[in-house]
Amino acid sequence: MEIRDLSNLVVLFKSGTNEDNDPYLKILESHGYHGHCIPILDFHFINLDLYAQLLRKLEQYLAIVFTSPRAVQATKMALNSVDTPLSWIQSIKCYAVGKATAHAAQKLGFQTSGESTGNAELLSQFIVQDSERAENREVLFPCGNLCRDVLCETLKAHSQYKKFRVTEVKVYETVAKEDISKELYMVTQSNVPVDSIVMFSPSGVPVLTRSLKKFPQLSVNSVKILAVGPTTESELKKHNVPVYATLRRPDPQSLIDCLQK
Repeated sequence: MEIRDLSNLVVLFKSGTNEDNDPYLKILESHGYHGHCIPILDFHFINLDLYAQLLRKLEQYLAIVFTSPRAVQATKMALNSVDTPLSWIQSIKCYAVGKATAHAAQKLGFQTSGESTGNAELLSQFIVQDSERAENREVLFPCGNLCRDVLCETLKAHSQYKKFRVTEVKVYETVAKEDISKELYMVTQSNVPVDSIVMFSPSGVPVLTRSLKKFPQLSVNSVKILAVGPTTESELKKHNVPVYATLRRPDPQSLIDCLQK
């Protein structure tokens, strides 16, 4: 992507970006910023045959829970190999973190709720409250290999009274790229000074911090570092990176709010 001469360059370290319709890039441009995306993670799908078997019994679950767009993508791939009725997809409760994840799930026919919670911990609390009177407490949770246990732990902590049972299946692996120096070099060669760096995932923090050390003009003391969510914030601080602001919800408006604070 060509970096144009604009006064405020915001570099987004995120995955799965289509720069023609990325909502973060669109809102940045509408507010006078220029956004540039650098993918920092790779994803590999796994256990799709096992997952497909579980989807064949989708009607047995109270709900399906998505905490990332990759989990939804894995669901789409697994559904292609089974004859799950659309009525099951439309009738099962579907909880999702963030607008991007919810939108992807809605494209498959799921009726989503909980997207405004912003992270897995708050979503799990939402599920507990929303399912207070449900008799069936079986939850299907497709996730990645680096998924934190907070959602399962919160739901299972209520098992004495709520009887939640979580069927967790790892459907993708997250692998951080070894080096992003080439991408960062292209950024430094533009005539646009970097105003901010936005980190979307804790998994990519180690490679980011290693790579930034090669470019003094991108030192953590020279640019603003923003984190998407408290988990990413915590990981950045573990690597001694000062965090300018943290997006409490993974959505474009939260990014603008943090940049303009």
